[in-house]
Parts: sequence; structure tokens; C-alpha cells
Amino acid sequence: MDGTADPGGTTKAPSPTRGIRLREAARESLWNLPNQLTIARLILSVVFFVLLALETHGTVFLWGTRPVLNASCLVFVFAVVTDFLDGYLARKWELTSTFGRIADPFADKIVVCGGFVMLTGVAPQLIEPWFAVVIMFREFLVSGLRSFLESRGVPFGSAFSGKVKMLVQSITIPLVILYEANFAPLRTASSHGLADGVYWITVAFIVLTLLTTVYSSVGYVQRAVELLRGSGSG
Repeated sequence: MDGTADPGGTTKAPSPTRGIRLREAARESLWNLPNQLTIARLILSVVFFVLLALETHGTVFLWGTRPVLNASCLVFVFAVVTDFLDGYLARKWELTSTFGRIADPFADKIVVCGGFVMLTGVAPQLIEPWFAVVIMFREFLVSGLRSFLESRGVPFGSAFSGKVKMLVQSITIPLVILYEANFAPLRTASSHGLADGVYWITVAFIVLTLLTTVYSSVGYVQRAVELLRGSGSG
């Protein structure tokens, strides 16, 4: 029953306080669906890294393609989908939790930064070590600024440039993998129109990733300086 019966036979309505407590418990539960999706993304990132690591220790070809790389690309796409879903569901169902606020950006950084680091071994002609360093430097910089400001009570949420950067990175990583898995062998053997086209599209997204990463970094630094001046902490 929804309510409780008293000795006179009437039914009492559920306590509003109890309903609030239940909603709070669901919001902070580690096992609500958005948090489960975040945990799943962390697990998928491990699978993703293992598959890329296998490629760096030996390439397997099947019908002219690299199936391990194709599998890793599929895992990465699943991870990106969980990133979209957990945020969407948390907002829709009002299930934003302390765990989600910490674990969700952490999982994003693990997948993206780790992905670019691993690609330096899988696709060294496209992703050089300095490129991965730039990606990681930006993430450490923004995380440091956010921690510094929020520890002083100054809100420092995500900016639109950061969301664009994340979107571009989420396209670039699978593009590089797909090119290496399916088109790089064709382009290496001889001139191939489709392979050449995919190569230049991939290069364009790599350049776009660098530009959006640097641009968003500058934007966050400028905003942090303005907030510090405004709060009188500078």
C-alpha cells in the first residue's frame, strides 16, 4: 500500500519527508543508472587500452584489415555513448550525485588522455608523443584551476569550448583507429583514392583537435583570472 492504516481504518498519506529522503538516497546511490554507466565507461576504457596495447606488441591482419584495432574502435564508441547517456539521464531524472560529479569527468579524462597516449604507439606517424602531452597538459591545467577556484568557493563549471573540444577529440580518436585499421595498408601499398581521402580527413581532425584544445585552454585561463580578480583573491 502507498499509505499506512491507522486503528480507525483510515489510510494516512506517505510522509513528504520520507519521499524526500528516498529521492536523496536514490540520487546519492552508487548503483543508480547514471553511476552504473560511468562505472561501465571505466571498465570499457580498460578493455580499450588492452586492445590497443595488443596492437603495439604485434599486428594481426585479416582480409587486409586489423581486426583488433576495429574492435578497439567499437569499444571506444560504446564508451562515448555511455558518456552521453549518463549525463542525459542524470539531468532528466535529477540523479546528479557526488560520485557522478567526481567520477564522470575522471572517466572522460582517462578515456581521452589514455587513448591519445596509446595511439602514439599504434599510429606514430599521425599521433606523436608531444601531441599526447599537449592533451594531458590541458586536462591537468583545467582540473587544477577548477580545484583551486572551487576550494575558495568560486564556481568554475564547464565552458562551451570545453564541450566542443571533447566532441572533436571523441571523433578524432576513432578516426585515427579506423584509418590505421582499414586504410593505412592500402595507402602504403599504392596510391588509393579512398585511403588518401580518409587520411586527409583524419589529419584535418587531428589539427582541429589541437586547435580546440589550445583554444579551450586559453579560454579557461582567462576566465579563471577574471574570476580571481572579481573575488578579490588575485
